[in-house]
Amino acid sequence: MRVEKKPEKAVLGSHRVVAENAKIAMLRKAGIVGRGENNLTKYKDMKNRKPVPQSAGRSAPDGGAFGRDKNALSKLSHWVRGDRRFGGLLFILFLQISLFAQDPKQKDELQKIIQTEKAFAQTSIDKGTKNAFLEYLSKESIIFNNSMPVNGLEHWQNLDFKGVITWQPIIAEIAGSLDLGYTIGNYQLHNTNAEEEPSSFGSFVTLWKKQADNSWKVAIDMEVSHDEVITNNANITEIYPVFKPYELKNQMVLAERMVFMKDHFYWKNAKSSLNQFDTHLAQNVRIYRRNLKPIIGKQNTKVFLKKVYNKNLIYTGLKAISSNAGDLVCVYGVISGGGKSGTYLRIYKQEAKDAWKIVVEMVNL
Repeated sequence: MRVEKKPEKAVLGSHRVVAENAKIAMLRKAGIVGRGENNLTKYKDMKNRKPVPQSAGRSAPDGGAFGRDKNALSKLSHWVRGDRRFGGLLFILFLQISLFAQDPKQKDELQKIIQTEKAFAQTSIDKGTKNAFLEYLSKESIIFNNSMPVNGLEHWQNLDFKGVITWQPIIAEIAGSLDLGYTIGNYQLHNTNAEEEPSSFGSFVTLWKKQADNSWKVAIDMEVSHDEVITNNANITEIYPVFKPYELKNQMVLAERMVFMKDHFYWKNAKSSLNQFDTHLAQNVRIYRRNLKPIIGKQNTKVFLKKVYNKNLIYTGLKAISSNAGDLVCVYGVISGGGKSGTYLRIYKQEAKDAWKIVVEMVNL
């Protein structure tokens, strides 16, 4: 069977097809037209596009963001198109920069927490420790007394406290949603007034929660006693989020559930796990125990926890408190077993999607 010959005019016009195909091949090689494009529309649009004046860009007064070499941008574009792996890495780099760039609002709000903590401490000196706690504790605040968590306001209202507590914050961190944060510091207990020599020392962890009127109040306060720790009170380490969730709101309930379960299995699974603590700890984790100075850093913490681990102890979480972004979650509870009882607090920080690590642990046993 023979194939019918096409009309002659198609043959006469074939030189146009060949020419266009040659242009397309050339543009494909340059990376301007992709393999799925079989016409010159993209090229013509680019060719007819009006040039943008150099002065239009805020960051390009001297010939553009790539300096005086006007061909640098086209060279970079050609490089990215020629190596898709590089393009992917470049995209990830830009994404990370956008995620981790510090929001000025975070710094402003963290400063409010620090100033509130300092005002809290000064009020303890000026008006008495009891009055200070009654002023800065929230209505739902939790403190720990006799190995049990209790309402903070009710406790201090009924407490006949004669001494004075002085303290200095050394670390402060805030959540990405700007509604939760914590401070860590050292305290000194004075029997009568702040001018006399302290009778005991220790460390504290305070969880701060933003109120409806935008003020900051204490949500949880916990401390352990130990020997004196000398620090430079003028310097406060400020810590900001390292992971930005897709949404900075409405993540609270899910985060509280996930971290509460993670906390439940953390100590329980340590009985049989070969690598008991490594995957749960942040690099800058801080551990606080009664009669021991703070243990700082992941490696030191792993060595310490392996040494003191007691499989007879049962950690029972009672509640999780999360930021609205879900990137900072605090879990507190009670400890029992082996004839011992106590309380604990852990603060988890989200370092990646669904990955929370312990940054603070305080145990009073």
